Amino acid sequence: MDPQTQPQNNNTPQQPNQPPQNGYPYQQPYGQPQNGYPYQQQPYGQPQNGYSYQQQPYGQPQNGYPYQQQPYRQPQNGYSYQQQPYFPPAQPPKQGAGRVANFFFSLLPMLSFFAIQIFASFVMIFLMIFVALCRTDGNMQAVLPYYESIVYSSVPTATALSHLLAAIVFAFWYRFSFRKPRPAIRETTQKLKPEPILMALGLGILMSVFSSGTSGIESLLFPQMVEDTYEMMERSGIGTNGLVIFATVCLAPIGEELVFRGLTMKYAEKAFGRFWAANLLQAFLFGVIHMNWVQGVYAFFGGLVLGWVAHRYRSVVFSMLMHFAVNSFSTFGGDYLLGWIPLNFITATLLVVIPAAIAIGLIAWRNDATEKAAPSGGTLPPQGQC
Repeated sequence: MDPQTQPQNNNTPQQPNQPPQNGYPYQQPYGQPQNGYPYQQQPYGQPQNGYSYQQQPYGQPQNGYPYQQQPYRQPQNGYSYQQQPYFPPAQPPKQGAGRVANFFFSLLPMLSFFAIQIFASFVMIFLMIFVALCRTDGNMQAVLPYYESIVYSSVPTATALSHLLAAIVFAFWYRFSFRKPRPAIRETTQKLKPEPILMALGLGILMSVFSSGTSGIESLLFPQMVEDTYEMMERSGIGTNGLVIFATVCLAPIGEELVFRGLTMKYAEKAFGRFWAANLLQAFLFGVIHMNWVQGVYAFFGGLVLGWVAHRYRSVVFSMLMHFAVNSFSTFGGDYLLGWIPLNFITATLLVVIPAAIAIGLIAWRNDATEKAAPSGGTLPPQGQC
């Protein structure tokens, strides 16, 4: 049988194998092109309103808009949208003065203290000259020979006036500069406990003995300088005039503590950021304010202890008590209790070393007690200052 005519397995006759046409084995019937296309075009719809496709029905505009508007809400507080609660922007923290500015501020109280002393001296000298002119019927030639005695006689009153003005001026300065919020008087009096009071008075007596020792050493090394200093102090009425004694014992501790342990040390702490540096600066300026080497040396060391007392107990009140003890013991008790000791290098050195060692021991003991009372890994909570 011819293989070309052999039936397939499905018993259907096979179509005769046609030869390929145009290079393709199978040829579809080729339709005649219509309108230049080989395939029959779909019926072409007539355009409506200038468009070839049927437009969607056009809705009538509402309120001038072709689409339906959303319901309009009544404005609240004059705004078409509901207002959110207004929170004012957070104000940045106020920046204080810089370190350099605070350093110069730390010098300003001492300069102001000098200015008050000069002002008080000129006022008293002018008043005393005016009184002398009134007594001499305005004869200046009769007053001039007594000018030096007038100046020295004005010192006690000028000293008292300068310390009184300093206490008033620097009390306001300190209160309005560093006491915000300002404490009530009851809050300040609650700090007056036995321990800090006894510590301040005890350190004051020790520093008074220490000052006697340093003066003794200076008198052995520089006898003429010490003699001139004591002569100047006697002529000024220091230690002999009642008004000067009152100013030295009662007024000076208030004004000087506000100047140095109050304003100067606070500004210096802001400038340096460390207590020990601020304490050194205020103690140095405290020695300078005495304007002589004899008092300036022991005033420097006393100023260091006074600064520690004010810093430790967070109050200039206790440094005032210590300053009061120093001046009181030096004025009333120093000559009676220490005058019998012979003056030589050994005794003078002992008068320096013994009170200094006791004072250092008390300070170390108090610091150790403070560290033990502090919480583990921390420090005691800060106390208010006054």
